Amino acid sequence: MRKTTASLALLALLAAALLLPLPQARAETAAPDSAGQDLLTLRAGSVIEDDVVRLRDLFDGIADPAVAETPVAKAPQPGASIDVGARWLAAVAKAHGLPWQPRSRYERINLRRDSHDIAGEEIEEALRTALADQGLDGEVRLSFDQPGLRLRLPSTAERSLRVTRLTLDPSSGRFLAHVVAPAAGEPKATLSVTGRALEMTEVPVLTRRVNPGEVIRARDIEWMSVQANRLTRTTVVDVASMIGMSPRRPIRAQDLVRSTDLQSPVMVTKNTLVTIRLQTSRMQLTVQGRALEDGAEGDVVRVMNTKSNTVVNAVVVGGGSVIVVPATVTAER
Repeated sequence: MRKTTASLALLALLAAALLLPLPQARAETAAPDSAGQDLLTLRAGSVIEDDVVRLRDLFDGIADPAVAETPVAKAPQPGASIDVGARWLAAVAKAHGLPWQPRSRYERINLRRDSHDIAGEEIEEALRTALADQGLDGEVRLSFDQPGLRLRLPSTAERSLRVTRLTLDPSSGRFLAHVVAPAAGEPKATLSVTGRALEMTEVPVLTRRVNPGEVIRARDIEWMSVQANRLTRTTVVDVASMIGMSPRRPIRAQDLVRSTDLQSPVMVTKNTLVTIRLQTSRMQLTVQGRALEDGAEGDVVRVMNTKSNTVVNAVVVGGGSVIVVPATVTAER
């Protein structure tokens, strides 16, 4: 009997416990916070396309679209990013009535400004066009004072550029240019570019070292691009002026060649034996002589008749051969 009574009492207690109301649990389940506290979360990171940072860039779960679009800070520069810490985030949430608190002081979000870049190659091409408008329309080599030229535009801007101002010193090639992007409308990015614009030209140079006495052949010549301001009035600029000539001094490969560095090849060498021809309208005589100086074809050199020791002026007509005019004969004792 006692066991039966105890069992009935225990069952009554369990039944009573199951029927007890749970007001707190029901309230949390049935009526979540009106501001959406359980749904509001900090984003891991955001890519900003606009000029400002909005609440939706920081938090997910904002129920009111108008609140989500509220601007709270200026966006970073195009292509740049910043980390925003827990203290600032908590202050923003409080200022706008959002029920969010950081779970720790280490919570943060990374904000990166979206952009598209105009690379250095496109900037260089625009500068070449502007230089051509100022008369520098040949081959031009550009060297810039700033490495890694680049214009960064907001992703919402048109991807184009133009040179608004260009100053050029023709003597030194120094230039200063101002570049803006986009090409039309209000500039979103500007850049000042300085450097040198070097006008280039093609000239013939030697492919190997050539010494006096050697004859320059076509195979010894190649074309090289050089700065136009390095040329002088004596610089050789055509191949025909080099082929068949001989250097007066050694000329190294790739050196600019001057007309004063070249001469016709020596056909007669000093102290060598030559054939002297004396030619008139009635006769032609030949005699052996000795050259008293070097001479190229067409040069007038002094030669001595080895039999009579007579010195005459003769014109070099080939290797080891000269022609003397009768009126030039003189005697030396």
